[in-house]
This record gives sequence, C-alpha cells and structure tokens, in this order.
Amino acid sequence: MSTSEHTPLYVQIADDLRTKIHQGVLRGGDRVPSENEICEQWPVSKITARKALTTLRSEGLIEGVRGKGTFVRRKAPRVRLAPQRWFRQVQADSRPTYEQEAERAGEESLASRQSHETQAAFEVAERLAIETEDPVSETHYLITMDGEPVSMSVSWEPLALTAETEIACPIEGPHASLGVIGRFDKIGMRIDEVEEALDCRMPTPEEARVLNMPRVGTPVVAIEQTWRAQGLPVCTANVVFPADRYEFRYRMEIK
Repeated sequence: MSTSEHTPLYVQIADDLRTKIHQGVLRGGDRVPSENEICEQWPVSKITARKALTTLRSEGLIEGVRGKGTFVRRKAPRVRLAPQRWFRQVQADSRPTYEQEAERAGEESLASRQSHETQAAFEVAERLAIETEDPVSETHYLITMDGEPVSMSVSWEPLALTAETEIACPIEGPHASLGVIGRFDKIGMRIDEVEEALDCRMPTPEEARVLNMPRVGTPVVAIEQTWRAQGLPVCTANVVFPADRYEFRYRMEIK
C-alpha cells in the first residue's frame, strides 16, 4: 500500500484492493477482507475501513451478502444483444430471445406468465397514445435461468387493436410463443420500431423480493420499452434486471 502522506488511508486501501481485483488476484465470487480484517491488516480505524469498502462498492466492484460478508462481483453470465434481439425471428429458430440468451450461457430457462384485462393507468395510456381507463391486456413475466430470477416485467397492449384476434391474450393462442413482433405480424401489423429507455437504480423492496436479491448495494437496470407500427404504439413494457445477472451489449450499424 502506498505511504503517501497526501493520499487518505481509505483511498490507499481501496486502491490496493482494486488493483488485486483488476489483476485477478481477487476474482469474481472471492471474499474480500471485512472491516475488522482491514483494521488488522492495515493499522486503521473501522471508519476508514468502511470508507474503503464503500468506495469499491460504489464502483460496482464488490457487493455485500447479508450474513456472509463482502465479495468481488461476478461478471454477468448472460448477454443481451441489441438490436439483434429485436430482429424478426427466422423460421429455423422462433424461440423467445430469453431462451436463446439462456442457451448461449449454457443455462436452462423458465418463464412464469400471467395475463388479464384491465384499464390503462395514466402513464400507460400516455405511452400507448390512448385514453386513461381504455381497455388493455396486462401481462406479468418472471424469467429464471438455472433457477435464478434474471428479470421481471409487465407489458400492456391496447385491446382496441387486439380484441377479437388470435393475439388478444399475449400468453395464449397459436402465436403466444412468437413474442411481440411475431404476434403482431400475424394480425397484419408490422412493428418497425422499438424504443428503450434505461435507468440504473436501486431495487424497490418488491423487486428485491421477487428477484431474490439478498446482496446489499446491487442495483437494477430498469428498461421502459415501447413498440410501434408505422408510428402507432402497439405495446409498452417495464422490465427490471438485476445488474449483476445480465450484461447489456449494443452493436449498432453506422450509416
């Protein structure tokens, strides 16, 4: 550890641990020294030790597990590719994209789904360009991979567009496995745009419970999605991913 008199001790400790993480001395899942162990290894106070760990936690390098300690964060094993995940599915592989992402990670996936008809709340109506309390289908999803929850979401579709069609219920009927784009293709509405807004934040208590997030300080990536066909919104959704369980990768064509 550096002995520079101008560098605060907590910064020096954080620098030392950070270097060990970047050099692979400490790897994903390895336990890092506790506050007491830092105080023993370096002659500093608990306040200084806590500030060093807080620094690394704020950088996303470490995370706490209740009752177990603090560990180096693992690299997310699943990769979400954009915009490729929104390409129209070819006949050879019409599976949902989350199944393909799980397969690439060598994992088994499972989806829990529930859908019902309801009235659009103000925010949903705004995003779908309909009136508040207009009828919509509301569908909740929970995706797990190898038994671990990796995302939860809720989506809404205007029943003015889908009622009396084979896709009125997103999780039932002959096209339920095709996803939003494939399902609307079947009723002659070609989706040609999807807009996503990403927000990195801490989980709500309900999100932490449903996604089984015991680690203190782990954020989520919340995505607001809206699909459009020739400018008309046909579906909107809120999706939440634990930030330590998915990697988001974007490869865009430059024109």
